[in-house]
Amino acid sequence: MFLTSIRGLLAHKLRLVMTTVAIVLGVSFVAGTYVFTDSINARFDTLLSDVYSGIDVSVDPVRSDLDTTAGSLPAELLDQVSSVNGVEAAVGQVDGYAQIIGTDDELVGGNGAPTLGMSWVEEPSLNPLRINDGNGRAPLAAGEVVVDVTTAEQTGLVIGDQVRIQFSETAETFEVVGLVSFGEEDGLAGATLAVFELSEAQRVLGLDGAYSSIVAKAVDGVASTDLKQRVAEILPSEAEASTGAEQTQRELNQVSADLGFLTTSLLMFAAVAIFVGAFIIQNTFRILVAQRTKEFGLLRAVGADRRQIMTMVGLEALVVGLIASGVGIAAGVGLSYGLRAGMNSMGFRLPDGPLTVQPRTVVVALLVGVVTTLISALLPAVKAARVSPVAALSDAPPSNGARSLRTRTITGSVTTFVAVGMLTVGLVAKAGFIYVAAGAGLVFLGVAVLAPMAARPLAELLGRPIMLLSGVSGKLAKENTRRKPRRTASTAAALMIGIALVSFVSIFAASVKSSVEETVAESFSIDLAIQPTVLGDPSDPESHSGFPAEFTDQLRQLPELGVVSAGRFGLARIDGDVEGLVAIEPETIEAVYTLDPSQDALEKASDGGLLVSERKLDEQGWKVGQTIQIEFAETGVQSIAIDGTFRGENLGAYLISVATYDANFTSNVDSFAYVTYGEGIDDTVGRAAVDAIAANYPSVGIQDKDQAAAAAKASIDQLLAMFWGLLGIAIVIAVMGITNTLALSIAERTREVGLLRAVGMSRRQVRSMIRWEALIVSLFGATLGIGLGVLLGWSVTRALGDIGLKGMTIPGGQIVTYVILAGLAGVLAAAWPARSAARMNVLEAINHE
Repeated sequence: MFLTSIRGLLAHKLRLVMTTVAIVLGVSFVAGTYVFTDSINARFDTLLSDVYSGIDVSVDPVRSDLDTTAGSLPAELLDQVSSVNGVEAAVGQVDGYAQIIGTDDELVGGNGAPTLGMSWVEEPSLNPLRINDGNGRAPLAAGEVVVDVTTAEQTGLVIGDQVRIQFSETAETFEVVGLVSFGEEDGLAGATLAVFELSEAQRVLGLDGAYSSIVAKAVDGVASTDLKQRVAEILPSEAEASTGAEQTQRELNQVSADLGFLTTSLLMFAAVAIFVGAFIIQNTFRILVAQRTKEFGLLRAVGADRRQIMTMVGLEALVVGLIASGVGIAAGVGLSYGLRAGMNSMGFRLPDGPLTVQPRTVVVALLVGVVTTLISALLPAVKAARVSPVAALSDAPPSNGARSLRTRTITGSVTTFVAVGMLTVGLVAKAGFIYVAAGAGLVFLGVAVLAPMAARPLAELLGRPIMLLSGVSGKLAKENTRRKPRRTASTAAALMIGIALVSFVSIFAASVKSSVEETVAESFSIDLAIQPTVLGDPSDPESHSGFPAEFTDQLRQLPELGVVSAGRFGLARIDGDVEGLVAIEPETIEAVYTLDPSQDALEKASDGGLLVSERKLDEQGWKVGQTIQIEFAETGVQSIAIDGTFRGENLGAYLISVATYDANFTSNVDSFAYVTYGEGIDDTVGRAAVDAIAANYPSVGIQDKDQAAAAAKASIDQLLAMFWGLLGIAIVIAVMGITNTLALSIAERTREVGLLRAVGMSRRQVRSMIRWEALIVSLFGATLGIGLGVLLGWSVTRALGDIGLKGMTIPGGQIVTYVILAGLAGVLAAAWPARSAARMNVLEAINHE
């Protein structure tokens, strides 16, 4: 059976290539993702191990998950660490937020990549930074700075230039005296680096008389683990010690976490490609089994049993899976090069190094490709095993029978019912993403199983205008799609999934944008919205997510402005969970934002109370007037009363006053501000007054209401841009599937095509018939896909209604475009099969068995 399977595959080489393409794409994303992340992790491992090779022990402030500042260590702790038995040298370091301002007055970097300011370490063995020959010197005095080589090249800075640097609350000018490298690298993953003399770093980073960390080197003969234990014994509870190896591992864990979103995204690409590819493989093997009925019947007649027939089909699938997986792994290695080049072009500047292909990558990629192929070929293999010896002697095609349709209807209905249940649990009951993903996958399977039930009526509906336009060719195309509803549905299944995903994403994006516009129109009665030009993570002390409060104070002094209401973000533990708190100015918030608070809520919030959104209040089972415990990083657990509630959560679910914020947080930066012009002040005058002050604050971004809505929608487009690539791949695979299926179906109908030519059908009419058939199949898949996309869009928007999504918006123009593109894709996919059918030799086709 093995040799028979191999001969069958070799006899149809082109069919083998077409079948493997879908799996190759999916496996390449799996392999490429692992190769890329493993290579980056390996390179960072080598780099960080080299950088921290001289550090035996590091002392850092203890941080909890509530900390929004990096913390500090008292200066006297350095002397205590230095006096520990076994310490050869110890130095204090300072680091924090410092963002370089380019010559165009725009901030450099940020938006994800760290913008680091730090102190220069005089002890070479404990200094992770290097100044290579010809790159200047270390900073020695106030007003001097050293920047990393890559940032200098990016901004055009050279030694001797003056550069402005933005800190949390101020911006100052420094002279560039040197260019620094991080170990062997001139730049590191898009981070910018500004290095100052120690006392200057303490001043500009707000750590006078304190350190961010203390690093120590052990004397010869003392192990780092032993030194760590000795140092830990003298540390206060607010500090902790770790070895250099542990510090390296923490940095590597952070690198992995930073790559986590990319890894997840790429694996999503792989999952969609493999899911769509599985439909194509199943359809291909199903058609091949149907075409080889006599072959299997003859094998049964000469003694082959059902198990052997099933094994033969399984072996063919195994060979296809192995070949596709092998090619996919090789393609994945190439993909990893492309990923690195792409990220570097976007400014991430990943360190160079050899690719790392771990055994796990090969094993996982092989398993994904082979198992997917085997599972996809399972049903066709079972069908092949059921072929009877009589089939070898009969010219009549095997009958599917009503029983098969009943079974399909029951199976598809049950699958769809279960899928809807899982979607409901995942979306409405908030049970988790896994329920949503599994439910969506089962919906596709259920509809694909039920699709043949709709194939005849929809093919009739879609084919009738084509028949009227093209006559005999269109009529035959319509009848071909109606005659084989299973083949029509299976051919369209992959395209259905692609169009469904595209439609869903378009509907979801349009719904979010519509909600943003409506929210801005309803909630903001402002002239200007102010936010940081670089949006960071409030929970990350190395990420800047605000602008100096003095800027807001200066705005309040402008006679051209009416109301200036600022707010801040912070983290606190509420009812056991870390939640975001938003600080507002209760006295002015309603002048700039429609909060719709309960009676006297804002007045009470001014006295130190908490406002909770109606949804969150109901979800937690709390009541207005109830006192709850809130834990802050700086002040610990505080008892705060719920003084009122409000509708909507566009600002946040928990609101406190700025005064309450200042009593429990040390940060002194504003996260946003809303501004109205004074009475009689037009936009030109008011905006000019604000811009004049903002010119001294590069971290401030100013938008009017329309710009704020446009920026929010633009951020949605950026977030969804990744999905368009993913969905494009799904559709490309689907078009390949249509081409493959049409080619196989033409081979199956060789005699039929020959007879049509014999009775007078021209080659042009044959080509036209195949193209019209592909068009009907594509429109059938697009129709089902759009219906599914609308269903998923409605489900998700309905489930997210309680967090601000106003309802479902269907982008009609985009949906019509998708239908047109699907039809064109079908016609394009039919080009090669149509040409092959038209070029058949009539006599040979008539005599074909």
